[in-house]
Amino acid sequence: MCVFTGIAVTGHASFKNTLLFIIAAASAIGMAIMLRRMLHERASIEAAWMGIRHNPLPFYAMDRDGRIVQLNEAAAASLGYEPSSHAPLGERFDRYVDASDIPLLSEHAELAASGKSTQIMIGLRNVSGEISYWKALLAPAGSVGCPVGCILIAQDVNERRRNDELTRHLTHYDDRTGLPNRRLFTEQLEVMLAAMEDNSDYDTVLTVCCIDIDHFKLINASFGHDCGDMLLLQIAGRLLRSCGEGDLICRMEGDKFGIVLMDTTGGEHSGEAILNLMAALEEPFELQGVPIHITASAGYSTSKQEPHGSDKLIRNANLALIKAKESGPNECQVYREEWDEASLERLRIQHDLRRALINQEFMLHYQPQYDMHTGAIVGVEALLRWHHPERGMIPPSQFIPIAEDSGIIVQIGQWVLEEACRQNKEWQDAGLLKIPVSVNLSMRQFWQPNFPESVAAVLERFGLEPRYLELEITESMTMDADKLTNSLLRLTDIGIGISIDDFGTGYSSFSYLKHFPIDRLKIDRSFVSDIEDDPDDAEIVAAIIAMAHNLHMQVIAEGVETAQQVHFLKMHLCDEMQGYYGSPPVPSERIAEMLAA
Repeated sequence: MCVFTGIAVTGHASFKNTLLFIIAAASAIGMAIMLRRMLHERASIEAAWMGIRHNPLPFYAMDRDGRIVQLNEAAAASLGYEPSSHAPLGERFDRYVDASDIPLLSEHAELAASGKSTQIMIGLRNVSGEISYWKALLAPAGSVGCPVGCILIAQDVNERRRNDELTRHLTHYDDRTGLPNRRLFTEQLEVMLAAMEDNSDYDTVLTVCCIDIDHFKLINASFGHDCGDMLLLQIAGRLLRSCGEGDLICRMEGDKFGIVLMDTTGGEHSGEAILNLMAALEEPFELQGVPIHITASAGYSTSKQEPHGSDKLIRNANLALIKAKESGPNECQVYREEWDEASLERLRIQHDLRRALINQEFMLHYQPQYDMHTGAIVGVEALLRWHHPERGMIPPSQFIPIAEDSGIIVQIGQWVLEEACRQNKEWQDAGLLKIPVSVNLSMRQFWQPNFPESVAAVLERFGLEPRYLELEITESMTMDADKLTNSLLRLTDIGIGISIDDFGTGYSSFSYLKHFPIDRLKIDRSFVSDIEDDPDDAEIVAAIIAMAHNLHMQVIAEGVETAQQVHFLKMHLCDEMQGYYGSPPVPSERIAEMLAA
């Protein structure tokens, strides 16, 4: 007689299943030893079997031909029978084993019959045809040197398989749109690139595209994130319908989608295909019964440019997307190799800016501001300069935008504010003419929490009276009128002067200006430089001066370089001027000399 023992535990956590499996294994091996001793005593065997009849773990006994000769209630239930049923008796056990696993079971049953214990994974079908997966231990049964059977212990691993499948899905697919995520996208792109290389398919070109929805944050802010997710789902569906059978689409992150388009014409139509995808999004979507019109920006790169690396292709497409968004919404750009060096340069400058703060590589130059009619110095503007230890003087136009984007402008702006106040107090303590110093503010710096209080702390630290500090804001800050007014009132309550820099180039509405506590408008140099040759610019400058005076504001013209410009400004009663006609930006020592004179 051959003994076959099986254990199936369902509905438990994997740790508990494993523990029960170990216990059952020990029990089955112990039973095998007992059966060896009682092999020729049938009554004793039946008595031993009575001990496990009501055990919650399934046990089977089979003869050498693989027929079930005994089973307990749990074993009958695991095959889909009533617990007290004897229907499986006499049946071959492999009738219930998945057909693809029968050879594996036979092989390991023979090993068990020869005295070796082994483990396998098999599928078991009950009488209803439902399949479950078992981790099975097979051990020999019988007398030493004369094995007559085997013992099989099985642990139900269905739950673990389901968990593994769920884990795989979560790690490879986006939970909101059901699309592949960035990880699977990269893996599939590698496969597609390798297939092209193996087949030496020179006519097929893969185009990797990154599409970003313009102003998607506004959708979330207006309708909520749940509606935003619903819109993403609709966008995903529309992109899927617009792609071909061999194309690949994923949700990279947020509102950005990645797409691989397969072009069998050598890549000649890559740009056209991307534009078609963007056009597919132009038809309005619907959220809560409201039609929503969206646009998208796109950047793409082709395998002609980078035939081997998926990461490099995706990076190139992302870089092209950044350039597209810099050009404005609803733009499409193809990657260009010269951007690589520009990107590396930005990273170098960003790194060096942080080092420059620590190593005190920044300095301030000051440009005098003159009374238009007396010619006296009435103030100075603090202008940031960077003396790089290896590159020398770096123009502000090369590093200020990078500092803005990276956020380090906040720390740099704080240093400028402190240094300008310290220097002005030093001039005053030296007995020089007391004049205000103007400091430019970045938007990031201005909107810092408790910014007015931090400015007051700087003034107190250096002992500078508030009236000798002027802060210059840009027109773009005036878009949030309520928030701006509150902050400006707190600053003017301290006694600090406020001016709007580069006036005429931004978004200000004259109706807003009358509500802001503004002391001065600074006319942008682009208007001043052409007042001699461009009648329109001359009219604009004259209008700004008249308007500011009507609002009881002073006007200072920037970029004044010629006597003709001075004459025009005087004729239209401009109050002050600043530019190379009076003096270029100079170090603090030169300002001290000019004030002393």
